[in-house]
This record gives sequence, structure tokens and C-alpha cells, in this order.
Amino acid sequence: MYEYKFSDEESKKFEEATKSLTDRFSEVDQRYSPVTADRITLDRMEYTRPTQEEVETQAKNSLSDYANTNKNSIENEYTEGMRANEEKAQSAATNLQNQKAEVTALYENAKTDADNDAIKRGLARSSIIVNIRDAFNNKMLDEYSRLNTEYAQTFEKLEEEKNLLERQKQSALDVFDLSYATKLNDKIASINKEIEEKEAEVLKYNNEIAQKEAEYNAEREQEAYERNQDYQEIVQNEGIATINRLMQSEKYNIAYSYLSNLTKAEAQRILNEEADYYRSQLGTYYNILKQQMDFRTN
Repeated sequence: MYEYKFSDEESKKFEEATKSLTDRFSEVDQRYSPVTADRITLDRMEYTRPTQEEVETQAKNSLSDYANTNKNSIENEYTEGMRANEEKAQSAATNLQNQKAEVTALYENAKTDADNDAIKRGLARSSIIVNIRDAFNNKMLDEYSRLNTEYAQTFEKLEEEKNLLERQKQSALDVFDLSYATKLNDKIASINKEIEEKEAEVLKYNNEIAQKEAEYNAEREQEAYERNQDYQEIVQNEGIATINRLMQSEKYNIAYSYLSNLTKAEAQRILNEEADYYRSQLGTYYNILKQQMDFRTN
């Protein structure tokens, strides 16, 4: 006896047809069944308020360039002043040594000239030349003393200048600290205001979402309630058997329309291989549909 063999393509078409009919039957079932409201839950906007410590850190980070620039400027000005002071101190010390060397050379030459003059005059061993040399030594020492005094005065002024630089630096830092503290407080207040505005924005958005969600769900609940009321009314007035016949009739029309577009062999295969399923869905309409498919000419 000849047995028809289905190709892979036909088998795939069979599976698609079965799935399509099953999905459409499910739609009919849903229309003739009590329903549950199709509720939705919309996404809310989430926002985590930063801690006060995080706010302060953010504010300090935003002012870091301002703080570094100003502190570096104060430090650089102080360093430049101290460098200039050190150069003045080194210059004063060098000048002192040079001036003492000049004084020493001057009086040593003078003593040499006096010794030579005394020798010429035969006074090399006299008390006169000794007194002259002592006088030159005393003048040289006096000059040394004057130079030391001038150097001491200069050194004292330079020390005062260093102390002044220290005071000016500290004063500038104190003034900056006050300015920085003001700016920091203003920045913290600004960030806290932004946080409050963001919280208000999130709250407003979430309230609007909650309202839309509630309105939508209320509408769906009302629709479900009204539909279920209609369903209950039909059941009470017509009975469940009437509803089942209506469902089976609709499913029959769907199946007939769909299977009519397939080949006779394809339609018969669907109804034969899934006979139990289609009987449960079509009831008495199954036999009618099967006969119609069996008596097709193609």
C-alpha cells in the first residue's frame, strides 16, 4: 500500500500551521474566559542622596585648583623673597671680606713705606717708627671695627626682613584660609541645593509615574470587571454550554480558513496527528471539519 512521505519542508510547514492554530485558539479562549486585569508597574527614577561627607569631598575637589594656585603663589612669593634675602646676606659677607682685605693691604703698604723711610733716615730701630706702626695698626683695627659694625647692621636688617617675610606669608595664608572657608561653605550650600532640587525632581517624576500607573491599572481593573460581569451574565442566561459552542464555532471557522490554504495532505496530517487536541478544541465541529478536508479534491 502506498504511504505518502512528507518532505522536511512540508514537516516544517506542518509545525508552523499547528503552532499558528494553537495560538489563535488561545486568543479565542481568552475572549470567552474571565480575565485578570493587565496591571503594569512602571520604572521609578532612583536617586541616592550623597552623604554630607561626600558633599564636602566634592566641594573640596572642585576648589582644589583654586586652593593650590593661591597657596603656591603665596609660597612662591615667600621663597623668592627669602632667596633675595640670602643673596643680600652672601653679598654683604663677601663685601666685608673684600673691604677688610683692602684695608689690610692699604695699611700694610703704609707700614712698609714708613719702614723704608725710617731705614733711609737711620731710624729703623727708633721708637718713632714703632709708634708709627702702632698708629697704623690701631687705625686698621678701627677700620675693621667700622666694617664689622656696618656688616652687623646690614645683617640685622636682613634678619628683620626675613622675619617680615615670615609674617607676611602667614598673614597671606590666614587671609586665604578665610577666603577659602567662605568659598567652601558657598560651594557646599550650592551642592546641597542641587541635591534638594534633584530630590524634588525625582519625587515629582515618581509621583507622576505612580499616578499614571494607578490610572492605567484602575482602567484595566474596570475593564476586567465589566468584561467578567458580561461573562457571568452570559453564563447565567445562556449557560456554559452555549459559550463552549460559540468558542468551538469560532475555532472551527479559524481552522477551516487556515487549513483550506494548505494542501489536502497537509490538512489531513494536521487533523490526524493531533486528533485528540483538535477534538478538545472543536468538539462536534472536529468531525465536520475532518470530513470537509477528507472530501477535498486537492
